[in-house]
Amino acid sequence: MNGHTAPDERKFKLTTDEHQQWDENGYFVRHGVFAEAENDLLTQVADDIALGKIPFPDHRIFQNALVRDGKVEASGVHAMHSIHQMNLYSAEFLARTRDPRLTDPVVDILGPDLLGLNSLYIWKPPKIGLGFPWHQDRWYTQPQFKTETTVGTWTAIDPADIDNGCLYVIPGSHKYGILEHAELEGSQQQEFRQALGAKDEDGIAVEVPPGSVIFFDNRILHKSTDNNTERFRRSNIAHYMSTKAERVPQKNAKHIRPVMWVRGKIYPTLSNEVYRDTLPITESE
Repeated sequence: MNGHTAPDERKFKLTTDEHQQWDENGYFVRHGVFAEAENDLLTQVADDIALGKIPFPDHRIFQNALVRDGKVEASGVHAMHSIHQMNLYSAEFLARTRDPRLTDPVVDILGPDLLGLNSLYIWKPPKIGLGFPWHQDRWYTQPQFKTETTVGTWTAIDPADIDNGCLYVIPGSHKYGILEHAELEGSQQQEFRQALGAKDEDGIAVEVPPGSVIFFDNRILHKSTDNNTERFRRSNIAHYMSTKAERVPQKNAKHIRPVMWVRGKIYPTLSNEVYRDTLPITESE
């Protein structure tokens, strides 16, 4: 995918209505962005990683917390929760992260120079797929990068509805600032923190069909609920930030979040820390 597409050549830029939704609500939805075959390719790659058919760093692969803690029995992809940093090691996921159907709208928000902050695939399997509490994604990245905001894109692989654990958002909550987040008790304490002060009654469900994409400000409060159906609720998420962001110095190199070039220029503040192509898997990972 050509990361140097000129702004006047962008086919998927924001509409006036989407601009307004973004400013007022902190998110908007586009339907029919990706075809079933395109999403099936990502699913096949993710499933093959989960089943050990494709090598991938173990510390980026997460089982369902109930399975991990021995509370339920499941195997294969039914035992999975998520895989992180997919675009660092998978050419297919890197191509998706750089797809102009995702990046063109983000350019209108963050500018023409973009980095991939994270790329993850989530399974949420039937009956045992767990939701996550109210939180702001920017809370997780704020200690590492100086930038006003980052942008998330959430692509539905399956129908996402109230029964199988769709996303909920609190419209306008991107204007609240970054709230304090507290630790959780129970199975998901390793993965998530909970935003203090968020109220369920302020949230709305964002139900979407497969191929739809939710674009959201990473300061917006959002959550999902458990999957109570016999269906999967799979999704692919890509997060972006401006290449003008600055790294907050870290004492421990293990805590440094890797970033991937997506399109445009790379500025000196991060020039030595940005990957341009997928990385090989080594025994030390």
